[in-house]
Amino acid sequence: MSDPQRRTVRVRRSPRIGVFLLLGAALGVLGAIVAVNVTPDSGDISTGQAIGFLSLLLAPLGALLAGVVAIVLDRIAERRARTVEAERIEPPAPVAAQDGAMQDGPAQDEAVLDGPSESDRPIGD
Repeated sequence: MSDPQRRTVRVRRSPRIGVFLLLGAALGVLGAIVAVNVTPDSGDISTGQAIGFLSLLLAPLGALLAGVVAIVLDRIAERRARTVEAERIEPPAPVAAQDGAMQDGPAQDEAVLDGPSESDRPIGD
């Protein structure tokens, strides 16, 4: 195994913008449903049509506003980012199995216990 590689990395939390956009669109549709049910019925269009029309307007608007919130939160998270020293360690190489297939496992010179040890077995066996 080679020496570990050390380097400086920036660690920060960032919002998932897709989740914010979907949540904003869902809130826009919910707002359309509430707005249609709160206002008096005009009789010109059905309730479903009114919800559909308002959803077409409010869902993109909600997604847009939520996207702006996500971008603002991302900028805040960028300012709070920390710089840390990280060490990259290579994973152990896979070992060849009996049938020639490669598997992850202990190196050939490491001992493997197949079953429970003597102290793990129940008394009376």
